[in-house]
Amino acid sequence: MNSPEVQLLSDEKLIALIRENDLEAFERIYNKYWSKLYLSAYNILRDRQVSEDITQEVLVNLWMKRANLRLTSLNAYLYTSVRYQVFNIIRSGKVRAGLFNRLEELFSNNGGEDILSEKEINRLLEQGIAELPEKCRQIFIMSRKEYLSTKDIAGRLGIAPKTVENQLTVALNRLRKTLGDFVCLAAGIILCGRWF
Repeated sequence: MNSPEVQLLSDEKLIALIRENDLEAFERIYNKYWSKLYLSAYNILRDRQVSEDITQEVLVNLWMKRANLRLTSLNAYLYTSVRYQVFNIIRSGKVRAGLFNRLEELFSNNGGEDILSEKEINRLLEQGIAELPEKCRQIFIMSRKEYLSTKDIAGRLGIAPKTVENQLTVALNRLRKTLGDFVCLAAGIILCGRWF
């Protein structure tokens, strides 16, 4: 397939083509999404190399898993993959120093006013968790406080790992809406990556 035709294809058609090992279709996806995914990671991590690595890994994984792809939204899949990798990096502590610098920068840009203490952030976080639906809250606590893997939680509760992942996504989205991105970032940093 020649390049002008590939440029006009929808994401759904591009996915269908990469399932058939069409490298040109993959290159189109790569070129379309690389910078957006990189910026998504960089805006949180503020680490160029780690953000590049995450973006590269997500796109390479897309190619590696091409034969089994059953996506409803390529855009959502890619951004969710990047977010998952970012959370893993934060949780591992590999970029924590940079996140502390980012938090300090955010605080200083705020002029020192309305700075939340660690105690206040913890209180807000606990309040947000308490407001989650029961099953969602249980899964979130097992993941973030008991440090259980998705597979372990699924085994304990007798549910599918995908259900666990979905409930964690719901929990994070609700906490973000309730507490705001800034408080969630601050909580993640203060709690040394245990929550996010």
